[in-house]
Amino acid sequence: MLTFPRRRALALLAVTGLTLAACGSDDPAPAAAPATAAAPAAADESMSEESMSEESMAEDSMSDDSMSEDSMSDTMSDDSMSEESMADDSMSEESMSEDSMLAAWQTLPITDVNGETFTFAELVGSPVVLEFFATWCPSCREQLGATNEAAQELGADAAVIALSVETDLSAEDVAAYAADNGFDSVRFAVMTPEMLAAVVEAFGQSAANPPSTPKVVIDATGHAGELTTGAESADDLVAAARAGG
Repeated sequence: MLTFPRRRALALLAVTGLTLAACGSDDPAPAAAPATAAAPAAADESMSEESMSEESMAEDSMSDDSMSEDSMSDTMSDDSMSEESMADDSMSEESMSEDSMLAAWQTLPITDVNGETFTFAELVGSPVVLEFFATWCPSCREQLGATNEAAQELGADAAVIALSVETDLSAEDVAAYAADNGFDSVRFAVMTPEMLAAVVEAFGQSAANPPSTPKVVIDATGHAGELTTGAESADDLVAAARAGG
């Protein structure tokens, strides 16, 4: 049989053991809590960094795309400018090519008796009947009568022009000569010394010999035929002009 003192001692031991057991079971829980809380925080930070990295990559990609579009736009613009430059060069070459087909005298300016300045280059596209004359020349007057008839028949189908080799005459003097003789369908003008020299260089001295009634027909492309001399009828001139059309 246990005595009272032993029973009391055993009871105290039991209480002490329960207390220690309770303390031992409570200690791990608080220690585990911080670790559990730290893990989600670390995960959130990691996800945030990944998100920022993805956003940065997206922005870089957009920037690269923008630069690529700008580069393509610049390239297209350069190509467009290059094509325009090539087109301008082509037009310039065509213009030079057309001018190179014409004789020097065809590019020189001349003023008719009505005060209008022109060049024979501007008449390309239509045939031209051209006659060289002098106001003092009887055979020129007779030929110009037939030339005027040809001009009336041709109308707008061809230009008919008479150039005086008397470079010192005024436009008024030649206009009066044309009016006095009824040459109202021919376009009259006085050659400059420069143009007369260029004509002689192209056709020879016969072009400056009015009594031989020198004439030339220029076709619609601006090509001048051979210089002809001697009397020609209105029908002959009309036929030559239409052949050049």
